[in-house]
Amino acid sequence: LLLIGLLGAVLTLIGDLLIGYVKFPEGAGMLEGYFAAALVLPIWRPVLGGIIGFLGISLEFCGLMALYPLLKKNMPRGAAFYKLSMYIYLAVAGGAVHLPCGVFMWLYHSVADAAGQTIGYNIALQYVLYFILPVTVVFYVFFAGSSIVQFIGIVKGYTPLPKWYAFFNLLILSMLFNGLRRIGNDATVNGIGTSNKSLGAILLFIALYIGFGKYVKQENLLE
Repeated sequence: LLLIGLLGAVLTLIGDLLIGYVKFPEGAGMLEGYFAAALVLPIWRPVLGGIIGFLGISLEFCGLMALYPLLKKNMPRGAAFYKLSMYIYLAVAGGAVHLPCGVFMWLYHSVADAAGQTIGYNIALQYVLYFILPVTVVFYVFFAGSSIVQFIGIVKGYTPLPKWYAFFNLLILSMLFNGLRRIGNDATVNGIGTSNKSLGAILLFIALYIGFGKYVKQENLLE
């Protein structure tokens, strides 16, 4: 399961870089930067990036669910919330969050070419506000909640993993990678910032793959 999740994270990274490996205009905020990028990137990049990322996130679900049996015995309520959150992750993260990010860039580019930049901007902004933003808020509630459950479970010794493994947490790692945007504005930094979750997932799955081999026994995985 962890290797499937790792494969998914690599695919998601490719999708993220197709969307976000671009330099923003100087002084532009993050959202405005992606709007500007939509006009300069080849139109196939956000489309392909959205599709590849959607497939990758669907596979990440397998790796993330590998933690559930470790949490279930000693924190059943937290584990139940974690499991629910993972199914919500599967349902919305790829098809309702990542893929629409590529769609909004394609939409802006296409409408701007056909009807002018102002009309394209207004339509794309409404798409972001009415569709992407509400679903993203719901996603982050469960994403953050499941990450907190994982952190508490490992720190309190409810799993066979060492307590320092709590650092390998998708919320923590994604915040660290996203924070690198402060370094400056270039394609590499923006690509890393866009890929914050996929890079975090790669580190998480590698760490868990090693940790499962060293610290987790077969009986720990039986539900």
